[in-house]
Amino acid sequence: MIDNKREALQKKRALIEQKKAELSEELTDLARVSHWKMASRTAAIVIGLGLRFDYVASENLVNLIIQGSIDSHPSLRGIYSQTLVALFTMVDVRAVCSHKYENYIMGVQRFPSKIQVATQPYKKGWTEEYLASFARPEAEYYVDHDYPGWLVWGKTMPAYKSNIKQDIEYDELEWNVRKQMGKLCTREWFAAFFKYLKQEPRDVYADKFRMSSAMTLLYVFELMLRDELTAATFEDIKEEIAVVFEDGSDKHQHRATAEILGALIGSVTDTSVDKRTLVWEYAFPIVRRIFSDGLTPENSGYWTTFVHMIMQCRDPRRLWPLLDWLTSFRLDMNSNAAFKESSKINLLHQCILDVGWHFQLEKPIVADFLAHLDHPYKGVREAIGHTLGSIYRTRYHESYENIQQLIQAQNEASSIGTRPYKPSKEFADTIVDVFSRLERWRGERVPGQQTPSSYTSGSKTVLLWLDSTLSSHECTQLLQFFPGTFTEELLHMMDVKEDQELQRLAYHVFRHLSNIPHPAGDDSEFVESLIRIGLTSSSWHQRLRVMINIQIMYFRRLFLLSKIDREKLFDCIACMLEDTQPEVRAGASATLSGMIRCSPASLRNDMVLKLRDRFTKALTDNPLAKKSRHHGSGVSSGVSTGASTPNPEHTRLVLTRHAAVLGLGALIQAFPYTSPPPQWMPDVLITLSHKAAGDPGIVGQSVKSIISDFKKTRQDTWHIDVKAFKPDQVEDLAGVLWKSYFA
Repeated sequence: MIDNKREALQKKRALIEQKKAELSEELTDLARVSHWKMASRTAAIVIGLGLRFDYVASENLVNLIIQGSIDSHPSLRGIYSQTLVALFTMVDVRAVCSHKYENYIMGVQRFPSKIQVATQPYKKGWTEEYLASFARPEAEYYVDHDYPGWLVWGKTMPAYKSNIKQDIEYDELEWNVRKQMGKLCTREWFAAFFKYLKQEPRDVYADKFRMSSAMTLLYVFELMLRDELTAATFEDIKEEIAVVFEDGSDKHQHRATAEILGALIGSVTDTSVDKRTLVWEYAFPIVRRIFSDGLTPENSGYWTTFVHMIMQCRDPRRLWPLLDWLTSFRLDMNSNAAFKESSKINLLHQCILDVGWHFQLEKPIVADFLAHLDHPYKGVREAIGHTLGSIYRTRYHESYENIQQLIQAQNEASSIGTRPYKPSKEFADTIVDVFSRLERWRGERVPGQQTPSSYTSGSKTVLLWLDSTLSSHECTQLLQFFPGTFTEELLHMMDVKEDQELQRLAYHVFRHLSNIPHPAGDDSEFVESLIRIGLTSSSWHQRLRVMINIQIMYFRRLFLLSKIDREKLFDCIACMLEDTQPEVRAGASATLSGMIRCSPASLRNDMVLKLRDRFTKALTDNPLAKKSRHHGSGVSSGVSTGASTPNPEHTRLVLTRHAAVLGLGALIQAFPYTSPPPQWMPDVLITLSHKAAGDPGIVGQSVKSIISDFKKTRQDTWHIDVKAFKPDQVEDLAGVLWKSYFA
C-alpha cells in the first residue's frame, strides 16, 4: 500500500514538473518578444518555473538569461543579471550537495578543497606561531574563517587547500549547462556587459561599486579561467578592460574597472596557484598604478569597496601581492598631496578591518603613525586616527586552550567571569607615552597661538583614535586610563579657544567617558578624578564641563554606584554651589536638581532632608550684615555693604548665601510637577522668602526667580497645591513676588 502511494505521488510530481517545464518554455518564448513591461513580469514567473534542481534549466531558458543580461533595457538587464547569478548558484549548490536533492534539503555539503586541520594549543607559544604564519606568503593551507581560536581552540579547525585545480566537482548535467553558458559568453557579450557597467547611473544613490554586477562577472570569469569553457579568452578580456578604463579620467571608468578587476581576482581565489599567478600578474600592476596616482575623492570609494570585496572572509595570504604593497606604505612628510596619502591609509584601513586579528604586519605601520601624530593635514590625521583604532581593536584575542580551561578561568575569576578586553602592557605603555608627548607639546605651545601646532594637530589625531575605540565594544580596554591620563588632558584640549575643531572633538570624546560601562566597583577612581577636578581645578571652564560627566556617570550607574561614591558626588555638587564663578554655581544647581529627580525614592527622601538641613543652616549661620549707618563723626562701621567695594568677608557671605539659595532652589526644582508638593517644600519656600528674599543683588534675584518658577509651573494645579500652605505662608510668597509701583 505504501509502495503504491509512493508511486502515485511520484507520477503526480513528474506530471506537474512536466507541465511546469512546458509552461516555462512557452513563457520563455513569450518573454523574448514581448514589451519590456510584460517581459519583466513574464521573466519573474519563468525564473521560478524554469530553475529546477533536477535539470537546472532548459537550453532555451539559459539562452534567454545570458542574452537578457546584456539587454538594452536597464530593468530587464537587472532582472536577467540577477537570474544569471541564481543560475550559477543553482549549479554550484547542486554540485556541492553531491547532486542529491536530499542533501540539498538537509544542508549536507561537500567541498573538495576543505580540510580539517588539527590544532596544538597545548604547545607553548603555538597560538603566537599560528598568528605569525599570516605574516608570510607561503602556506600549506588557507584559513578563511576568523573564528577558530579567537575565544577558544577546538581540536580541529576548518581550512582550505592552498593549491587545488577544481574546488567544485560537477556531474555531466552540470557540465553540459556550464558548457552551454560558456558558448554564449563571447567577446561581444563581454564588450556589451562592460559597456553597460560604464554607463552613468540614472540615480545618484546608485553611483557606487555594485556588488551584484561584480558577482555576476565573478561567476562568468570562473567559467572562463577555471573551467576554460567560454568562447572569449583571457586575452580578449584584457583588451576589453583596456577599452573600459581608457585614460582613467572619468569616475565611471574607475567604477566599472573596479567591479571587473574585483570579479577577476575573486574568480581565481579558490583555484590553483598557476591561475592566481596568471591573474595577479595582469591585475596587480593596474591596481598598483591606480592606487599610487589615480585615486581622487570621486573614485576612491569604488576602490575601497574593491579591496573589501576581494579580502572579506579570506585568508590574507591568498591576496599577498596587494596586502604586501598596502602594508609597505609609509608617510611622506615632504609630500603636500594630502589626499593621496590619506586615500592609501584608508585602503590599508579597509584591509585591516577585513583581515581582522589575522593581520600581523602592523608593527612598522604603528611605529610610523605614532611618530607622525602631528601630521599637518587634516585628512591624513583622520585616516591615521581611525586606522590606529582599528589596529589596536583587532589585536585582542582570548585563545583559551580548550572549553574546560575557558570555563575554569571564568569560575575562578568571579561570578560573572573574567574581565574582557584587558589592555596589554605594550598597549598601556603606548597610551601613556602618547599622552606624555601631548603634555610636552602643550607646554611648548605659545598661549593664544592662532596657527596649528604639534599639540593641536597631535591632539586631533589622538581624539579620533579614542573616538573610534570608545564607539566600539572594545571600549572597556581604555577604562584604566580614564582617571589619570584622559580626563585632565581632554579638559586642557577644550581650553584651546583658538581651535574650535579641537574643542569640539575633545568635548565629544570627553562626553563618551562616562557612557562607557565600568565593572562593578571599578568606577571609584574615575569618580574621585571627576570630583577632584570639580573642586580644585584652576579653570572655571573645566569645573563647569566636568559636571557633564558627573551627571552622566550618576544617571548611568544609578544602581551600581557604591553608597560612598553616591554621597561623594552629592557632596561635590553641593560644594560646587559655592564656586566663585556664577556659571559654575548655576550648573551645580541644575545638576543637583537632576540627580535628586532621577534618584530612587528611598535615597531621594533621605538626601533631600539632609541637603535641606545643610542649606537652611548655611543661611541661618551666615546672615548678611545690615547696611551701616553713618555716625556724626562720619566714620562708617567695619562691614560696609553699600556702593563701596565689598571686602572679602562680604564676598564670602554672598557666595555662601547664594549657594544655600541655589541648593534649596534645586530641591524645589527637582519636583516640578508633584501635586500636591512634598510636605517639606512649603517650609523651604518660606525659609527662602524670610531669610534671603530681601538680599540685594544676585541672591535676592535668585530667590524671586525660584519662587516665581514654582508658581508658574503649578498654575494648572494651584487650586490643589495651595492647600499645602498656611494662609500666612501664601501671603509671604505673594509678598516676595509683588512689585511696588515705585520700584
